[in-house]
Amino acid sequence: MTAKLESVKLHVPEQFYKGSPVELLAYLRENEPVRWEEELDGGPGYWAVTRYEDIKAIELDSETFSNEPTVTISDLNVKGDETHKMLIFSDAPWHTEHRKRIAPELSLSRVRKGREGMDRLVNHIIDLIIEKGEGDLVGDLAAKMASYTIADLMGLDREHSLSMFHAAEILTQNTDMESGIGLEATMTIYQHATEAYTERLENPRNDTLTRLSTGEIMGTPVDLMQFGLDFVLFVSAGSDTSRNVLSTGMLRLMEHPEAWKMLRENPELMPRAIEEMLRYDPPLMVMRRTATRDTEIRGQKIARGQKVVMFYAAANRDPRVFEDPDKFDITRKVNPHMSFGAGRHHCLGAHLARLELNSMFTAMLRRMPDMELAGPVEWPTTEDVPTITGPVKAPIRFTPGVREITGEVESVFL
Repeated sequence: MTAKLESVKLHVPEQFYKGSPVELLAYLRENEPVRWEEELDGGPGYWAVTRYEDIKAIELDSETFSNEPTVTISDLNVKGDETHKMLIFSDAPWHTEHRKRIAPELSLSRVRKGREGMDRLVNHIIDLIIEKGEGDLVGDLAAKMASYTIADLMGLDREHSLSMFHAAEILTQNTDMESGIGLEATMTIYQHATEAYTERLENPRNDTLTRLSTGEIMGTPVDLMQFGLDFVLFVSAGSDTSRNVLSTGMLRLMEHPEAWKMLRENPELMPRAIEEMLRYDPPLMVMRRTATRDTEIRGQKIARGQKVVMFYAAANRDPRVFEDPDKFDITRKVNPHMSFGAGRHHCLGAHLARLELNSMFTAMLRRMPDMELAGPVEWPTTEDVPTITGPVKAPIRFTPGVREITGEVESVFL
């Protein structure tokens, strides 16, 4: 990039419509790795951080860099109050106790028990379009994989939950939740949450939602408000990551047919391929922290209360950490990407996301080996820099096949 630094503006939503602007981020990473950016909505501005070493240090220093009041750039998405908090918008000790409460629902042991059920579920999803020889990579495959999986995990009806997941997608775009589509999406989510909370209290069962609807956090009993915050977290964080990685990952494989061919011939490379997809196109664009005290990053003074925003795509392509970082390499052995964060806020859903992606890519590799794009890919447009993004439509075609799953497909997580 040849533009002078003075003319570079990072906080421009259009630059994020098709993923992170990697060339611009690379320029900043090498020339001004800690840069002040102005916000578009009248916000106070923030420090944009783009080097791997600095981003990891911020992730690991939760005493200096707080997740409260929110992890989005905009202040519009502050949720909860002093005694009701969303897990990712909180710090210790509240975060510590709350995470211990939620962690078992997404533990490695529970996820591993769902492996066989996940394979059956993704093949059922493929069955829905396999005879047609065409479909939408996002709507027919990625979105259903993500939403059905989280529905099974929580104990929700799969089909009934689809409208809820669409609403959650809107709320991850730094949307104003007090008006317009943001308010409508918020009402949709909390209507589902209210129904689930009431039903579980009346008819408790052995599932995630029942466990989330009871107990206490830091001495405060779980009520509808806290349950609603946890409900939103599971629905939004649990569905967006895997959906977007499946979509962008498959698009990358279609752009790199040699990689797709290599996977067909060497399916044992799938775990490495998934990690490379996560590194190359992180579904999380940014994550904010707020300085709790005056500090410095790379010699730049950061004042208490200022926003510090980590750009994960920049960290994931830092040449100080990754060899040939701009190459999409499914054989990459050393791949400590930051797509799931680090430290005490490392993504709880990482094990589940990897299970979903492994199952679905393996099934597509076997049943749709000649998949190709059949039309233009559509991406969301937002009024602010999105926290999470991915394509909303990607028409595909492939050689038609036959259905494989007969009978009812039980919940992955019984």
